[in-house]
Amino acid sequence: MEKRALIAIVISFAIIFIFNYLYMKFIPSPQVPKISQDQFTNNTQVKKEDTLSSIPQVFSGDLKIYTLISPKYEVSITSLGARFNKFQLKEYPKEKNKKEPVNLISSPSESFPLEIYFASAPEVAIINYKGPEKISFSLENSTSQTLNFLSYYKNIILEKTFTFKKDSYFVDLSFKILNKGNETIKDRVLLRGVFSPFVDKKAYVFKGPFYYTDHLNEVKVKKDLEEYTGNLKYLGYEDTYFMIALIPQYIGNVSFTATFRNIDKNIQEFILWIPPFELKPNEEINYNFKLYMGPKKIEEMEKEYPLLGKALYFGIFDFIAKPLLYVLKLSHQWTGNFGWDIIFVTILLRILFFPLNHISYKSMKRLQEVQPIIQKLREKYKDDPQTLNKELMNIYKTYKINPFSGCLPILIQIPIFIAFYKVLLMAIELRHAPFMLWIDDLSAPERLYLGNFHLPYLGGIPLLTLLMGASMFVQQKLSPTTTDPLQNKIMLFMPLFFIVLFINFPSGLVLYWFVNNILSIIQQIFTLKLLKK
Repeated sequence: MEKRALIAIVISFAIIFIFNYLYMKFIPSPQVPKISQDQFTNNTQVKKEDTLSSIPQVFSGDLKIYTLISPKYEVSITSLGARFNKFQLKEYPKEKNKKEPVNLISSPSESFPLEIYFASAPEVAIINYKGPEKISFSLENSTSQTLNFLSYYKNIILEKTFTFKKDSYFVDLSFKILNKGNETIKDRVLLRGVFSPFVDKKAYVFKGPFYYTDHLNEVKVKKDLEEYTGNLKYLGYEDTYFMIALIPQYIGNVSFTATFRNIDKNIQEFILWIPPFELKPNEEINYNFKLYMGPKKIEEMEKEYPLLGKALYFGIFDFIAKPLLYVLKLSHQWTGNFGWDIIFVTILLRILFFPLNHISYKSMKRLQEVQPIIQKLREKYKDDPQTLNKELMNIYKTYKINPFSGCLPILIQIPIFIAFYKVLLMAIELRHAPFMLWIDDLSAPERLYLGNFHLPYLGGIPLLTLLMGASMFVQQKLSPTTTDPLQNKIMLFMPLFFIVLFINFPSGLVLYWFVNNILSIIQQIFTLKLLKK
């Protein structure tokens, strides 16, 4: 790849990192005026009545843990608030080569999700519920399982119902309120979740709460409280590979309020405020939701709610990234190895852009041939830039050179590169996916370990990264040189710069860059031979 291409790629890397940093640090989330404490506590209180004799008493001694096992996950629910205290994804180990699965209940010391309570009575979140007599369930031989939990608060009967499905990460949740008192109740329901990153600690990838209106909004909580009020389709929490989403059902075109807060450095809270309700004596109201608790895998996310697929977001070039991911998975059906799939997609992209790259190489070669003439003109008219520009234009016209044709093809390709970069960085399909030899995880940095040999700060040898740097050095030797000695010296350090930059990148991304370099070398050799004829 010619020197201008390398400079363009360096600029593209700078764009990626600076954009991600600024986006995550400085772009504010949509806000409305803060909710007051009076609104939070609600100015309409439920009158205290005698305990209903028709509702069975539930004492602290009746605390139970209910478990459910499906082919995809293992769930544990505590009767205290009828909340999840474990949601393990059986197909996704927390660490490679270890058995412990990912647990989506990531901040148990702060809260078990999902808490459901009244604005006037936060204590409802942790009251005890009476569940089924049986405490263990399995979906091995059935397609679904429903668990009902019953409790009461003052003159109100509360019922939580969960429906789990064998082949889905979606859970149906309903919350029913029945007024058994003699007074009208006015209040509103809140649903609260508190989470921290489930597994991943990668930089430059968003981790935190989000909500969806007509587009995805990633919430960067910088103040005491971030708020949104308006039409809302769903909200939740995500890290690089996993997510929890809460999706209101059958409520119509109503306005929701969502609040977001930092509990600790890496722990965030979201609360969904349902519109206020009014219940007369013996009236009931039922709220229905879908929960998605699973991997950010688009086939699973769209299984019961297609709009949830929009939450798998690869950044500004998402519309390019998702087709690339589709091709990657299509190739995987034939190869069974994502390393070969990355190589296949890289070859496909090189073929697609072969004409543009060919034009670029030819232009740079012609420009290099007239460099001595251009250098003489610069020396002759160094104090007369207007005449210099005029003479340069005459040179380009005489030799039929477009000075921008070398860079334009590279600029066109930068969005493709950034999109594929995001796919290789975020696609759960690559998590813990092996390639060959010492590369056993395409989502992690590669290291070759030789006996007791140990490199400080690195551990093993980043062999693929070093090979990538070597391929860049070969590219430089094949590229036309300039008459500018400073630029030539800078270019000598380019392979070293890329080695340092890529040394802790996922090996899938390094593999892509290495293969791209090899294909670029082949095309350069082909073009140089063609131009000599």
